[in-house]
Amino acid sequence: MTKASYSLTFEDPYRPLWLRGINWAGKTLKQNGIGLVNLSEESLLSTASRKTGLSDWGDESFRLPLRMLLKSLEEDAELSLFGRYFLRKLCIQLLTNRLRIQEDIKRYPEIQKVAIARPLFILGMPRAGTTLLHNLLAQDPKSRWLHLWEMVSPSPPPEYHNRYRDPRIHKVEKLVQRYNTLAPQLATVHNLNPHGPEECNPLFEHEFASLIFEIRANVKSYATWMETYDMLKAYQFYRQQLQLLAWHYPPESHWVFKAPAHIFYLDTLMKVFPDACIVQTHRDPLKVLPSVCSLTAIVRSIYSDRIEPKTLGNYWSDRIAKALKREMQVRDSETSSRFYDVHYHHLVQDPIGTVRQIYAYFGYDFHPQMAENIKTWLAQNPQHKHGVHRYSLEQFGLAPERVNHQFAQYCERFNIKRE
Repeated sequence: MTKASYSLTFEDPYRPLWLRGINWAGKTLKQNGIGLVNLSEESLLSTASRKTGLSDWGDESFRLPLRMLLKSLEEDAELSLFGRYFLRKLCIQLLTNRLRIQEDIKRYPEIQKVAIARPLFILGMPRAGTTLLHNLLAQDPKSRWLHLWEMVSPSPPPEYHNRYRDPRIHKVEKLVQRYNTLAPQLATVHNLNPHGPEECNPLFEHEFASLIFEIRANVKSYATWMETYDMLKAYQFYRQQLQLLAWHYPPESHWVFKAPAHIFYLDTLMKVFPDACIVQTHRDPLKVLPSVCSLTAIVRSIYSDRIEPKTLGNYWSDRIAKALKREMQVRDSETSSRFYDVHYHHLVQDPIGTVRQIYAYFGYDFHPQMAENIKTWLAQNPQHKHGVHRYSLEQFGLAPERVNHQFAQYCERFNIKRE
């Protein structure tokens, strides 16, 4: 069966024949009471420790979110056999990274003196232009941003002179190829580029407190618990990881970070980064929600054979509406000059002008080469370069009237243009 001949739906997505065979075997074994992949906390921790020869986890605040995640994966996620195997491998990698990061910080205490001065954070609803803006701002030759390869394996700290030849790059290229094989539609929605800028969610995974887990699997009880979880330790460890990644790099004018998930914890972000400059992108929720639901359905198909589009619609509509309400309350308590708002249609119509306005607003130096770099990047990365992402409100049971009601305060406050 080829990809071309296979009917692609969210409920029954394309999978290679070998993957279907593995998952079928997993169902058969489960029916007979046989489990093959251990996702227990003890097994994961001991495997990572044995693999590295290390046992110092640093602050053990990560254990509670890890425990809640594993509980939800067992009780809520309905993982396939391959999904369990892939997530076990991922968790061991994250724990291995954490042990090695802690060892680096302990061995080289000067890492914690590295300055992260006036960083620029891009946040907003998922699928609201954050990725586009991040790529544009990364065209500043003096800015520093996170590469996918260095977040997948932060330790040892990357060297500036080896940033294009680090052996970790090839490993992540192979990882991206694997993801694209497992979910061929993924590149259309969110193209993973080992060399380009990537959002900083992967660093939060080392604390097991990241929105990515909600994209990967139905971890409803974990997500509900995370809504009230104090993220201070997670953001502090995130900052330490940034210091580690910056240690062997020359000091740049500023860092450029991007993650829609920051809208969920804006108060904590600003506590840990008191001089942060915040850019928030805005777009019509009726366009954003089915897009994020589609992304979630595609990614979850790697880990589970059960995808419920209408459940996703309600989930993300409620989750993002609550996050924006919380984010607006935080903004009301902060100095307004720390925020700059970018509307999606303005960004698309005038990308260079939008970037100039952001730089002028926050007082960053606009490098002479930046405009040309942006033009080159836009020419090389036209919209729909990796295919057209097709989705609709109806696929995910999203009623426009309900969505408009949920997001009425947000749309009124930021004068959202309907698309």
